[in-house]
Amino acid sequence: MKYIYLSGEVAAFEYPGFISANQTRQMIADARAEDPAEPITVVLNSFGGDVTEGIAIYNMLRASRPVGVVVSGIAASIASVIAMAGDHVAMYSNSTLFLHHAWAFAEGNAAQMKQRTEELEAADRVLIDAYMAKSGRTEQEIVSLLDGPNGEGGSIDAARALELGLIDEILDPATAVAACLKKSFSHPKDTKPQNKETPPMAAEPEITSTPAAECGGTPQKNEEVVEIEKEVEKTEGGDDKETRISELEKKVEELTNKLEAANAKLSAQAKFRAVTTSAAQTAAQATKSWPELVKDLGFKAAAEQHPEVRKAYMKAQIAKGSIR
Repeated sequence: MKYIYLSGEVAAFEYPGFISANQTRQMIADARAEDPAEPITVVLNSFGGDVTEGIAIYNMLRASRPVGVVVSGIAASIASVIAMAGDHVAMYSNSTLFLHHAWAFAEGNAAQMKQRTEELEAADRVLIDAYMAKSGRTEQEIVSLLDGPNGEGGSIDAARALELGLIDEILDPATAVAACLKKSFSHPKDTKPQNKETPPMAAEPEITSTPAAECGGTPQKNEEVVEIEKEVEKTEGGDDKETRISELEKKVEELTNKLEAANAKLSAQAKFRAVTTSAAQTAAQATKSWPELVKDLGFKAAAEQHPEVRKAYMKAQIAKGSIR
């Protein structure tokens, strides 16, 4: 059994946090590379997204049968249609479906509003057909589910989804986790490795100190200090010895102070470069689009560091007229 994990928003963006038709196609191809006949299980968790992209994924999964679907958290909006692509659809007892009519922002004159209405009705037709094909329910029953209690759709728990025929099985999370843990941590008896020699332990690596000037670390003795210390050890004689030692100690102190000052200067320069580089990067990022930020930083970091860019981008995408 091969597993494909689809988690995130349904959209034609090939970045972490999104589910695209192209990414799904690649995952199916990878899963089937070893054994074209082996079943695929899609583990789905999504609040939905773009209808046209979701329908492309639905059709792709239907064309790749046998395919199973497990709703691990929620399958809402167009993601609930993707779930209907499974030959066998399962939900955990604590997972959810959410169904509603297609919707979109619209603006324009009467003719444009009429065109938009026709597009939404066509999208509804596609959704209804997918739910009917899986459940065997009538069109009126499906429309009633899309209406929900107030015309905005509604949530369906696992028990109700099974009753309606939208899914085929309810999974117990506790049982599933226990089975997974048992499989992961159980080991067959008498499986000690045979005829394997224990490799000899490597010798202890020689510990050497490394300069840490740019990090502001402990000053390292330079060659002059070392030579002076050697000279102290070789010093012999009564009063002259004490005087010589005193002079050498002063030299050592002077050299050490110079080294500390040099290290402090290097550390300050390193910090300045880090700050100026960070400022330049921040300024450059401010001019980038949301997809560029996701590509450079990753979805999570981009969302945390540039929430306003993400919000503006998603608002612009919805305003373009994508049907959700």
